[in-house]
Amino acid sequence: MRAALFVGLFVVCGLGVSGANATDAVRVASNIVFDAKWSQYALPGQRRFITLLGAQQRPVAFDVFPYNRFRDALDAGLTDCILASHPARFEDTIASKSKVRFELRVFQRIGADIRTLPQVDIGILANLPRPSLSIRGEIVWHDLGSLEQAVELLAAGRLTGIIGDSTNIRMFGRTDIIEAELPPVITVDISLICRDTEPLREFVSAFDSSMGVSGSGQVPHGDLRHMVDYAW
Repeated sequence: MRAALFVGLFVVCGLGVSGANATDAVRVASNIVFDAKWSQYALPGQRRFITLLGAQQRPVAFDVFPYNRFRDALDAGLTDCILASHPARFEDTIASKSKVRFELRVFQRIGADIRTLPQVDIGILANLPRPSLSIRGEIVWHDLGSLEQAVELLAAGRLTGIIGDSTNIRMFGRTDIIEAELPPVITVDISLICRDTEPLREFVSAFDSSMGVSGSGQVPHGDLRHMVDYAW
């Protein structure tokens, strides 16, 4: 998946060790492409977080990496920072106090009511935990490899519902797929997590200040048993 620029804000530089100097662009890795289409469908809080991050005095370059490469990318200096949940998973890092929330919801085909069916087939990304759903019928879970696969199977009638990040599902532009009338089933709070260097400490602090938050610093290492990885 290629990196994309968030319109008017992001500067892309060559790969390599970065973050050594306070004037270098800060490379930020995500598993989402923050382009104009994403901005169109993003929730206001999500859009504000990414917009302010890209508008820092020090330039920002956004890259796209799979979540399972985040640690290696940090260690190799291919990126300075990542956008991820649960900062305690990443050693020798600092994290912003500012967070942005992504919500995973149930989606269904228009005209159906997933809450009342005797049995529902729910597609979910294989890495996610099985949430509790406030529905009447028996749930049959189907592990999926991507949101694209989930949307295709739901549109084809092979699934009753799917679970996905509300912003990303809306980006498919399917008018025949809508949110079920259910609350969010998983919420994920994303932080800016950077390698622990003085220039990046200053960058994280400046970002928090722009978000109206103070107190960024060393990541606490707590209980890792209930983490949800790359759910967004």
